[in-house]
Amino acid sequence: MKKAKIFYGWWIVLATNIICMLGFGTWLYAFGVFFEPMTLEFGWSRAQTSGAASFRSVEGGIAGPVVGWLVDKFGARNVIQGGAVISGLGFMAMALVNSLLGFYLIYGILISIGMSAMLYIPAFVVIARWFSNKLSFALSILAIGAGIGGFVCTPLAAILISNFGWRSAFLFIGIAVWVVVLPLTFVIKNDPEEIGLRRDNEPVDEPADASCSVESQNEAVESDLSVQPDITLKEAFRMHTFWILAVTFFFQSMAHNVIFVHGVISLTDKGISYEKAAFVIGLLTLVSLIGRIVLGMLGDYIDKRYLMCVAYMMLGSGVLVLAYAEDMMLVYLFIALFGIGFGATIPLMAAMRAEYFGRSYLGRIQGFMSPVVMLAGAVGPVTAGYLFDTTGSYQTAFTIVGLMPFIGGLIILFSRPAILPGQPISPS
Repeated sequence: MKKAKIFYGWWIVLATNIICMLGFGTWLYAFGVFFEPMTLEFGWSRAQTSGAASFRSVEGGIAGPVVGWLVDKFGARNVIQGGAVISGLGFMAMALVNSLLGFYLIYGILISIGMSAMLYIPAFVVIARWFSNKLSFALSILAIGAGIGGFVCTPLAAILISNFGWRSAFLFIGIAVWVVVLPLTFVIKNDPEEIGLRRDNEPVDEPADASCSVESQNEAVESDLSVQPDITLKEAFRMHTFWILAVTFFFQSMAHNVIFVHGVISLTDKGISYEKAAFVIGLLTLVSLIGRIVLGMLGDYIDKRYLMCVAYMMLGSGVLVLAYAEDMMLVYLFIALFGIGFGATIPLMAAMRAEYFGRSYLGRIQGFMSPVVMLAGAVGPVTAGYLFDTTGSYQTAFTIVGLMPFIGGLIILFSRPAILPGQPISPS
């Protein structure tokens, strides 16, 4: 059977790319743009306003295992559809918020539930089921969407807020989620076998050859499993690699959660205009495409542990630069270091999970890493807000979270692919 000119898996990458572009661009990266107008209107402290981001992370930690199980059980398309309906409704409901509790419940919980089901967990899992040899490249392409989303949605949200108010901006986002995401979900097929294909667009054997190639097929399967073992969730819990990846991602999550919550307002504190500060965060996500593409693609050829170590060092250096930046030259240096480092961690971490644990239980394994990462998102932004409220500066908070990725970069070097009893050890 001839290979299709364009492997259908790439259409799935494109669809999930656009979904993540809108989802992350509005939910994660644009959060800081809403931070200032809401604190001014309601008089909340920065720690109080940051609480919504903490609720978002707590919800993600709780929902992650559930979403992972749902993806393994019912498929990525159904889960993404449900997430789009919930998150779109949540954004529209934000237009009615009049209290801190309402903000926490709608943004921190309802929208977060929808986004947990709509974004990376199902996207990573379905792409891992379609690709093997080009998995890092496919995940790099997927990660482009979120980067472009931050570049487009953050300044666009600032423009909408400046012209129509933050309530109308939220309403517009909710409608956009429904209009864009729901049609795209029909492109997603959970496995290549659903449409008579194989992973990586390998040719499908003709029926006449099936009986005479059973032995060779079995050998191919055994070979594939020796490289990418299918580790169950219970087995993963007993392996130090699972906890190494979770802990190192905790350090990365501390840094990026603090920056994307407090980044815009920290820049306005330095005398940068509101619109320009929003553009800086948008530009940061655009620059992250370099890390997402270049280092992500290199993951197919270079040990991902070393690439992750480099990415973590750049990420931490960027935060430290921002902590003491007093002019735009240093802000641009922060954008370059943080953007490239942060961007690289996204496809590399996803590829490492698939490479280390296999694909059959990937949704559950990824989901059960969420509670560990959740702690960073829950503690980081609120602590940074509290330190600002008490010291009048972000220097202490940014210095602390800037040092954490350096620790994570060293720890991740000790990770190894999961090895089951009796499984041959790869020479690499």
